[in-house]
Amino acid sequence: MSSGDAGAHTEIEAKFDVGTDTPVPELTGSASIVASSAPDPTHPSSTYFDTADLDLARRRITVRRRTGSSDAGWHVKMPVSTDERLELRSPLSAGGNNSRVPSEVAERVSAHVRGKALVPVATIETRRIVTILSTKHHDNAAELCDDTVTAHNLLDDVTVTWREWEVELLDGDRKILRKVSKHLLSHGAHPASSTSKLARALGPRLTDTDAVPARDGTAGAAVLAALSDDISALLAADPRVRQNADDAVHAMRVATRRLRSVLRSYRKLLDREAVDTLRSELSWLADILGTARDAEVLAARYRSALDSLEDRAVRGPIVESLVGTQERLYTLAHEEIVRELDGRRYFALLNGLDALLAAPTVGPSDAEAPTVFRKVLRAQFRTVEKAEARASSLTGAEHEEAVHDIRKAAKKLRYAAEAASTAIPSGRFHRTASAVASSAKKVQSVLGDHQDSAVSRDTLLLEAASAAERGEDTFTFGVLYANETAAGRDALEPLPRAWKKLRRTASALSN
Repeated sequence: MSSGDAGAHTEIEAKFDVGTDTPVPELTGSASIVASSAPDPTHPSSTYFDTADLDLARRRITVRRRTGSSDAGWHVKMPVSTDERLELRSPLSAGGNNSRVPSEVAERVSAHVRGKALVPVATIETRRIVTILSTKHHDNAAELCDDTVTAHNLLDDVTVTWREWEVELLDGDRKILRKVSKHLLSHGAHPASSTSKLARALGPRLTDTDAVPARDGTAGAAVLAALSDDISALLAADPRVRQNADDAVHAMRVATRRLRSVLRSYRKLLDREAVDTLRSELSWLADILGTARDAEVLAARYRSALDSLEDRAVRGPIVESLVGTQERLYTLAHEEIVRELDGRRYFALLNGLDALLAAPTVGPSDAEAPTVFRKVLRAQFRTVEKAEARASSLTGAEHEEAVHDIRKAAKKLRYAAEAASTAIPSGRFHRTASAVASSAKKVQSVLGDHQDSAVSRDTLLLEAASAAERGEDTFTFGVLYANETAAGRDALEPLPRAWKKLRRTASALSN
């Protein structure tokens, strides 16, 4: 039902400023380099696109149309870390020109431009000399690019020129990147003054580039850092969902649910009215994603279950009734998702999340993060304990519903603990929060498997009734139902051990 990420490439590089007359140093025999290729000149020419407000550049995202080199085509680059970017490529045949971005490329940044037009903002001509660097382990460990750049800022009609070196990893690892970088720095190079050629071309227009929330040890800064990471995960999933990439709907749904849960857990640190509005809108988005994801899971589950049966046990058009129906539901639901992702309501949600990150925190936001976060996690664990105690006192259908409540409470605890461990990246509390998150995840996973079996059984009963009305053989429905009943029972076997571990790790929250 989904496809892979065609044309994806991870770029890990280091950039350096150099003088116009600085010679490229000999690398063979140093920095673990055993051989270098003959210098290969090339002349890439690129047109860069952005909104008039530079919404992409402020997020270190670039969209360009490149010609004149072996990697000619449309490129979308998105940051992964300070020195790593994900590059999505499309051929020039995708359409567009030096004044228009084709829809295939534009949709990859829709969540960032939010309905604004993409216009040319700069052209960059590069006289490039490429040298391939080899190590004893990799013939193509890295490439060194000696670039003489002429950039024209189309917004201000300003042209600038400079020279720089880039070292990009090919088959090598970061250790090689560090060694080559050190060698270049000792031979006249300086750390790059800009993160990219485009940033240097645009100059002062990017002086107010959006900053990542500072981590100063306070609860307010910590919760904003955690929310920033979750918002980034949501935005990263957006283009993959539009392309129907593998597991993309699931990733976006998890990011959405996690954001909603973290907002609730740490709402005392944030503007309450804004939090309530955002949680409502995130619930709307999660519901849309959930319809597709549930169908995707059931289709895969039924296909696997039917494949495991003997041929003689598979009777009637059950593959079409179960797998086919769920695949059609997924297709329809995915089409609805894509429509909504291009809508004003979704863009307003994203704008609201941006505004929350920019707004001042409230309540005990100036207190030390571990103190505030520990209190939140203790309260979340007590909710899980109460849900477990209630389930233990019930039987039958009421017990099943109460078990589902344990799962939901464990998931909220997990998300709150993961946010805490991410926002507080070291120290004793970080270790405690990480352990609680892992233990809560296990409880959630065990109960999730049990819940998946319950949902599957309910669907089997509905589809079996429809098949019976059509006069079809329902024998296989019964076989699958019996197998699902056993699977649901078996899924709970690891629960006592998982619950015991969660109690033990959560006890550290009281220390």
